[in-house]
Amino acid sequence: MSYAFLTIALLCAEYCRVNDFGSAVKVVGHVTSSYAAGLFSSIVIYRKYFHRLRRFPGPRLAAVTKLWHVWKGLDGKNHLLLEDLFKRYGPIIRTGPEELTIIDAAVPHIIDGPKSQSTKGIFYDIFLPEVTIAAARNIDDHDSRRRIWERGFSPKALAVYEERTIHYAELLANQIEYLVRESGLSNSPEGAIINMTEWISWFAFDVMGEFAFSTSFRMLQDRKWHSKIRLLVDGLGAVGVASPVPWLAQLGMSIRPRIRLAQDWFDLLKWCRERMDERLQMKGERPDVSHWLIESYIKNGSQTAERAWLNGDAATVIIAGSGTVSVVLTFAFYHLAHDPSQQDKILKEIQDVDIYDRSQLQNCSHLTAFINETLRLYPPVPTGGNRITSPAGITINSTYIPGGVTIVAPKYSIHRLESSYERADQFIPERWTTQRDMVKDNRGLAPFSLGKFGCIGKSLAMIEMRFVIALLLKRFEIEFQENDKGEVLFADLKDQFTFAPGDLPLRFRMRG
Repeated sequence: MSYAFLTIALLCAEYCRVNDFGSAVKVVGHVTSSYAAGLFSSIVIYRKYFHRLRRFPGPRLAAVTKLWHVWKGLDGKNHLLLEDLFKRYGPIIRTGPEELTIIDAAVPHIIDGPKSQSTKGIFYDIFLPEVTIAAARNIDDHDSRRRIWERGFSPKALAVYEERTIHYAELLANQIEYLVRESGLSNSPEGAIINMTEWISWFAFDVMGEFAFSTSFRMLQDRKWHSKIRLLVDGLGAVGVASPVPWLAQLGMSIRPRIRLAQDWFDLLKWCRERMDERLQMKGERPDVSHWLIESYIKNGSQTAERAWLNGDAATVIIAGSGTVSVVLTFAFYHLAHDPSQQDKILKEIQDVDIYDRSQLQNCSHLTAFINETLRLYPPVPTGGNRITSPAGITINSTYIPGGVTIVAPKYSIHRLESSYERADQFIPERWTTQRDMVKDNRGLAPFSLGKFGCIGKSLAMIEMRFVIALLLKRFEIEFQENDKGEVLFADLKDQFTFAPGDLPLRFRMRG
């Protein structure tokens, strides 16, 4: 703003001197352009040759501006971009003027472990003006809010949520069975073709609607996307593109009437607030996640600030809860179709198990290993979760990283390190059970993150995933259709903070 006033003052002074507005504009234009050229040149020279991160390798433009990252990430393949940079530059890469991407098994515990003083990166400001536990950068605010959330994920609360999860998993299975029988070919080799990417997403969002607002989005019943959830999915795509430069997203938000995706995002948040208004009016409901958040809201006098947290956290339940489950289950069913022997192993393991008994399913070691291997290869947040080092800095394998530096620790790449896992790019669940020698260094495995910033809903997500896989395998045979081997799933896979898989059409037939 001060530069604008200075420019106007120069223009007025020059006009008074020459009494010719056109000449004054020309002179001031030359002055400001020369100043801007000098300013940006000095910034470029400083960042390239004098900055404290100058000795770290990386793309030349990365040292100057993060806009190069936005350009490179327009295709939504940021996870592959960072993997390529790792191969070219090694484990520590300068991917921004004040940013390092570090692909090393030691990183997760250093930046998120119990002794870490690192804070969340400025990326999380992208969600402003909403305040949520997921985006809280102030540690005191985060820790205070997390204590409230933890009450909503106690063993007693999980037992209540499990009932709802079972209900929607059975609805998913019944809808698939209806489509199989509707085809009239339930006993033939053809069966019914189901786009599992959509159906699993509908399941996950319906469940999270229950946990956030005690009401489903009815996508499983209606067999189509809810209009507001479609806005959410599209909005996350825009967030993914702008994530390397959060201020760019904030600029879009400030001029949202002219940017459709930004306006859609705000429409979604408004809709979430309206649903929370309805949720606040409900009486005698079964406890859901919002029950504990609302209890805190009322206890603190229903203050405006508390209501802001309530609105933001309701959106967090939907986004974070559905994203993890839908991504992992989609890739899990891909691998079940890709390798039928995995279906046989899980079926054999659950043959005499009451899948409605959570403790029995938890003891199914191969089922759990299958999910863990899916989480390793396809972490729901593949490259996000940036941290800023504390003022004292950190040391990683004898390399000192100064304080105030943004650290990117892409789980997608860390989970695929050959130094950590034998045949790291291959899907081998047995590495967690009968072939443990295939795990060389397990420090880097953190699909749910670690420490105070770790996913508070991890246990619930595992309950959902175990039950859905067990239920559908008991009822259906699953395979690819003809020449389609799931190529579109990967071709259209996008990294937009969370993974957004492409379509996965699979053939379902009634088992037995």
